[in-house]
Amino acid sequence: MVIRETLRRAVTSFLAIPTAIIAAFVLVAIGAYGLDQADPAPLRPFSGFMRDHVFGDPDSTATLLGTIATGVITITSITFSLLLLALQQSAGSLTHQVFDQFLRRRLNQVYFGFFVGMAVYALIMLATVDPPFNPVLGATLALTLAIVALYILLLLIHSTISQMRPSEIIKAIHDHTLKGRERQLVLVRKTHRAARMAQLPGWPVTMSRDGYITGLDFDAIGRAIDEASSPVEIEFLLSLGSYVAYGDTVAMVRSEEGDEADRLASTVQEAVKLNRVRRLDRDPAYGIEQLETIAWRSISTSQQNPSPGKIVIHNLRDLLARWAAEEEAETGEAPLSIVYPDDVMSRLLGAFESLAVVASESMQHQTYAEIVRAIAITFDRLPLRGRLRVEDLVLRTLSGLGDQMLTTELDDSLTELANSLERGGHIVTMAAVRRAQTDLAASIGTLNSRATRVPNAG
Repeated sequence: MVIRETLRRAVTSFLAIPTAIIAAFVLVAIGAYGLDQADPAPLRPFSGFMRDHVFGDPDSTATLLGTIATGVITITSITFSLLLLALQQSAGSLTHQVFDQFLRRRLNQVYFGFFVGMAVYALIMLATVDPPFNPVLGATLALTLAIVALYILLLLIHSTISQMRPSEIIKAIHDHTLKGRERQLVLVRKTHRAARMAQLPGWPVTMSRDGYITGLDFDAIGRAIDEASSPVEIEFLLSLGSYVAYGDTVAMVRSEEGDEADRLASTVQEAVKLNRVRRLDRDPAYGIEQLETIAWRSISTSQQNPSPGKIVIHNLRDLLARWAAEEEAETGEAPLSIVYPDDVMSRLLGAFESLAVVASESMQHQTYAEIVRAIAITFDRLPLRGRLRVEDLVLRTLSGLGDQMLTTELDDSLTELANSLERGGHIVTMAAVRRAQTDLAASIGTLNSRATRVPNAG
């Protein structure tokens, strides 16, 4: 089971495209061998020219093919080793997400597949050399591919250097997170957000396995619900990406009949897919967590590099704006009697909250100002539930504002936030922001430390 899951994850995340390319090279080698054996009349002038000028005899052809095969293998090994070292250096500042994004990129998978496939092709053609048989056409193609491989090597180096830029890594995670949300919404729109049969007895559904929830088969659960003889409802307590330990309750079956509840509980247990590794393609909260981790590391005193952190905040703001529009567009009745806790927006806002904490710890005023500005810009577009969550976020993070100096940038951001809150009619929170801004402004022109910058309220 573990081996099968490991292979499945390796194939879906990386090996599928390289394997297909290697298989294509094997087929090309078989086709080239067939052409050399058939010696078709239209290709005889070309093969004769190559035999006269390049591949004079089977021994010289075998030598060239051997050189190509060993050269490609050597260059590939050295290049890939150097790339891994470069990735490791980049991961030191941007966490292990660098490896994930590098392997996930389709273009990198094509590069890896091409070099390995090229080596396999050359070895196959070398094995077909059997005097007096001389695979001129196959060897010509191998020589051509070797020249192409050298140029692709330059492209690989340039592409890798480009991909190591923080902006590229963060943007890739951002894009995968958006795609993951699109796939997740297919499940979300089949379900309700709140229980409608809370008056029915609840029967817990526990798991006998551990792992992260990477899939939920709502179709199977829906069929089981349709077969029920009495009203039932399935209420999930955990969402995609949540960790489940042995014996944890993942859902509640609401039904008046115990036998019916047992049958549905068994269906729910089978419908919950657990894995050791989370899947970004279906779990946007995992993408948020990756972005938050990168920003936390760069903003904190361990790195003191605000640039990647600000890039993350920009991308998180884009996610907030997009998903706020999606929440406003939600209409219609859910077709299934299933309650699912869609907590992606709360996790996204929680990421802003966490980054505000670390910005206070490292005294990065520009980062704190960027977080405040992101909230101020998107506040008007949030649904009411999102605004209430943002209000709570603002009030909680104001306690760390005293660690900052009131720079012009931070002052402008706080003013912008207060104006957004005032336009939305959130007067109490607006007053709290202005009061904190005024208290911090009292330190301007006076020598202070972090402990004395804001006067004691007592």
